[in-house]
Amino acid sequence: MRGTIKSTVILFFFCICMPGVAQSAKTADEVVSEARALYDAPFTRDLAGFDCAIQFDWKSHFASMVGAIPPTAIPTIERLQSIQHRASTDHTHATVSSTPKTPDFGDAAQAATLEQVLIAMASSGLNSWLPSSTNGLLPLGTTDYTDEKLPSGYKLVMKGKEVAGTLLLGADMRITSGVMQLPQPLRFTTEFESGPRGYLLSSVDTDTGSGGNVKFAYAYQSVEGFQIPAQVRSRPRQQGCGSSA
Repeated sequence: MRGTIKSTVILFFFCICMPGVAQSAKTADEVVSEARALYDAPFTRDLAGFDCAIQFDWKSHFASMVGAIPPTAIPTIERLQSIQHRASTDHTHATVSSTPKTPDFGDAAQAATLEQVLIAMASSGLNSWLPSSTNGLLPLGTTDYTDEKLPSGYKLVMKGKEVAGTLLLGADMRITSGVMQLPQPLRFTTEFESGPRGYLLSSVDTDTGSGGNVKFAYAYQSVEGFQIPAQVRSRPRQQGCGSSA
């Protein structure tokens, strides 16, 4: 197994307010096996993990949020920009932290809050990518599932001790959306692009039913033959606010 690889992830954050038909001729196992082979899932090969620097342009972020940056905000922006962050990701989770140590903001409570929001959003973006990188979106293990052929593709209904829900796949086997009851209630829509070794997650939009949901979009870089995120864009969505891709 290869060791941990290093790279850089650049994050951009923008905050702004079927009917079923006859059973498929293929068995459910055949549908899932065919689909699984089409996705680029580096953690199913010999990728052990990766470590990367997180780059974020605080000045551009403030400018996109409030337009002209007030002079009083400049010291806070400069202080935030001086902090270095890194992400460590393996097949189970991604952890983001400030390096070499947690900054001391003193009485600058707003700066401390903003830095924690960045850490939370960065880790959420990478963790939202992980299921596609492990082929974890498709049924596996002891999960029971059935398939149904639709005019638009396939419908997979999953039922297991730890996983229960429904996936919709296009005619080309790209996962388009899902509704999960286990391990937690979740609705999501996904887009996949073609990469050198298979389908890569280009965006995921989740809805937990509690508001404050986020759409993440991904661009990739090749590191030691693996496609890993180079850019993660996010757009938080709050109740009462619109959003666009």
